[in-house]
Amino acid sequence: MRADFDFNHLEFDRLQENISRLGDKAEETMNKSLAERTEEAIVPRITSLIPISRNPNGRGIRNKVHARNLVWHKKELGNLSVTIKSRGGAANKRGSLGYLVFPDEGRGSSNPVAHEFMARGLEEGTPDLVDVLEEDLIKRIEEEL
Repeated sequence: MRADFDFNHLEFDRLQENISRLGDKAEETMNKSLAERTEEAIVPRITSLIPISRNPNGRGIRNKVHARNLVWHKKELGNLSVTIKSRGGAANKRGSLGYLVFPDEGRGSSNPVAHEFMARGLEEGTPDLVDVLEEDLIKRIEEEL
């Protein structure tokens, strides 16, 4: 499962003035900001939405390690984009996070509901990430003056 952050026109319009002021250095600044600060803006939002396994009777939390309490993700960077992927793994291997491979689709007998926590977390965290990008662009502009 993955959450892809790419700029849409709303985020770009919000940053456009600072990007034009910085010129050629804006792309470098934004890529560095995405590399360093995406996880603090997006991952906590997604993590808070990851479901926790319940006991078969529906009461109480199962006595096992939950992805919400682990480093469940990895980050891949592109030019002006970042992808947060779940580590996943084979569900039959002890300690793997195999249930994160298809969480948004609601696959399997124990996961009949599509949770869509990756998309919802990305949507909730995008304004924070754009704020961080704007801060870094402004800081770079001030350094250049």
